[in-house]
Amino acid sequence: MWTAVYTRVSTEHQAQTGHGLDVQREACVQYALSLGVAPEDIRVYEDAGGSGEDMDRPELLRLLDDVRRGLVDRVVVKHPDRLSRNVADKAIVVRELSSCGVKLHFVDVPHWDESDEAVLLFHIISSIAEYELRQIRRRTLAGKLKAVRGGKVMPSGVDPYGYRYENGQYVVVPEEAEIVRLIYRWYGIERMSLRAIAARLDAMGVPTKTRQSARWHHSTVARILDNSIYQGTWLYNRRRTRKRDRRGAKGVLRGRGRQVVAVRDPGEWIAVPVPPVVDPDLARSVALRKEARPRGGSISASTFLSGKLVCTHCQRAWRHEACRTAGGLVRKFRRPGAENGADPCPHRCRRVPAEDVERAVWRELVSRIRALRTWGHLAAGAPDSLAEDMARVRREIRAAVARRDRALDLYLCGHLERDAALRAMSAEADRIRARHAEACQLCRARRSELDAPQSLWSALEAHEGVELRRAWLDAVVSRVEIDASGDEIVLILVSGLCQPAGDGVDDTLAT
Repeated sequence: MWTAVYTRVSTEHQAQTGHGLDVQREACVQYALSLGVAPEDIRVYEDAGGSGEDMDRPELLRLLDDVRRGLVDRVVVKHPDRLSRNVADKAIVVRELSSCGVKLHFVDVPHWDESDEAVLLFHIISSIAEYELRQIRRRTLAGKLKAVRGGKVMPSGVDPYGYRYENGQYVVVPEEAEIVRLIYRWYGIERMSLRAIAARLDAMGVPTKTRQSARWHHSTVARILDNSIYQGTWLYNRRRTRKRDRRGAKGVLRGRGRQVVAVRDPGEWIAVPVPPVVDPDLARSVALRKEARPRGGSISASTFLSGKLVCTHCQRAWRHEACRTAGGLVRKFRRPGAENGADPCPHRCRRVPAEDVERAVWRELVSRIRALRTWGHLAAGAPDSLAEDMARVRREIRAAVARRDRALDLYLCGHLERDAALRAMSAEADRIRARHAEACQLCRARRSELDAPQSLWSALEAHEGVELRRAWLDAVVSRVEIDASGDEIVLILVSGLCQPAGDGVDDTLAT
């Protein structure tokens, strides 16, 4: 087993004022050597830039993991505040080391655990360190507020998209600013959704601010549209935060970052002018669309199956529900509940997407209408002008061919002069060519006539109008039964028309 040396600094200032890692490391190594530890048995754990306010420090966590594995029998730290400035966190680490049989040494506080008075002094030093941390935090916050009121911008973890932090100010990044203006234009003028904007940015290959995410997210687009900085105002001191605390399996605090606990009164906010990215007209178009945007939650939406969709088992009507979410309108059909003292349906059918049910029912309805023999009877009784024209053309072609052949026979028999026979045959040939051309036109007209119904049915099947669908449903179907209790959704269309013998009445659709 080896002796662990732990060192920590939280800022560059400490590294330059005698509290640097090298100073701590040298003092701890010399102390370990004085205890008789061989140089090759010393392992150094260094956290550069780790705050003593929390325990989420990589090297400290690695040290504790090595302690639990039994690789360390002694830990040397220069001062108790290097281990932690939080009394509770420090007590947790000390208890963890003690339970693993590891001896803890402080260079500046030797023999801290050898008497009650020494332990008391250790806790007093720890409390003073925590008090000092709170004073540092208070003075730092007061200095930041004063600097912001003077027009200085405080740096954040990640600069806002479209800006770069330089010398206490935000400077516009032209390439990113153009993307921000595109986002505002797409949302406010072209009325694109947040997800559509994110998808377009991905298709354009626009990188995110940190380059760590491969894709844009709609929430990122929403934050850009909600941030007042793009209109020339950066707001500070809006929220009250605290350290994010999370406990590991061994009870060690592993919190990192801060979480918002409250929003301050707007009177406490500090507004700092920055270079704007979007013009007022563009920002106004976004604000107007936000004001007109309906709120989320349950809304009413029409469906052509209203009152027609019933449960196969209990014959009660299914409910149609619609909810507007960030991703758009979500519609579903829900099984009937307990109403008017009736027991709920015992089969517990699951909710099903309304679009899928409507699409399957309408497709079957159109197919059924096409198959009705009534349409064939109507078509058979109607006059067919194209067929009559084709018969006439065929008769005229046959007559012209007969006259041409007769002129040729008369010439061969010597009853008709050569010139007269040629003129007669040429005239009939012209008539035949004219009739052939007319026949081609009639064939094209027939082909278009035959293709027209197929186009009509395809257009009808793709039609999404609720009124038209409902009219056809009322005319053909009396009810639609649904069974969603199994792995498949089974739909049964019960026809309201008298069908010819041999035709089925109910159809089952598995979707």
